[in-house]
Amino acid sequence: MTEHSGLIERFTSLDETACEAEAIALGQKGETGLETLGKLLQADKADARFWAVRGLWANGSPEAITVLIDTLADEDEMVRSGAALALGEVKAEAAVDALARLLTADSTSCGDHAADALAKIGPPSAGVLIEVMQSESPWVRRRAAKALIPVESKEAIPVLFEALDDDSYMVRHYAEEALARMGVGQMVYFMV
Repeated sequence: MTEHSGLIERFTSLDETACEAEAIALGQKGETGLETLGKLLQADKADARFWAVRGLWANGSPEAITVLIDTLADEDEMVRSGAALALGEVKAEAAVDALARLLTADSTSCGDHAADALAKIGPPSAGVLIEVMQSESPWVRRRAAKALIPVESKEAIPVLFEALDDDSYMVRHYAEEALARMGVGQMVYFMV
């Protein structure tokens, strides 16, 4: 058994605590760990790829972020979600466009996790979230409106006011919450 296949076997075990500890340890090994995690991302088993994502999160280097962005296209929902969440946790500004694409294109929970990641990245996400608010899809607008709540972008105020008349109750709800969080509330807003 090669070291690589032994790692895959360990990362497909049921012991999640041990898997997470080993993934984090690999991530903290710097370039050596990155190389091993890259190999794990090529595994057929989604569990191994998922734990590789966890290791990349622990690494947090620009190289790891690049690999995590690429992993947003993984065939497995759990792996894509893990990559999105990791990018949010490390506040990877470089991932904003890729996360916005996932938010708009993936109707699974991965799209929700992409929106959560954009919310954690904060103000650098405001522009794409404002764009996404123009989507024809109510579930995409809902995700964007919810993500705008913690971003607190003054640039989003006009689009959030427009969203108060959205056909979707959830879009209206999140737009109202985003405005209230910025202290705008239901006051009359005039564009200058």
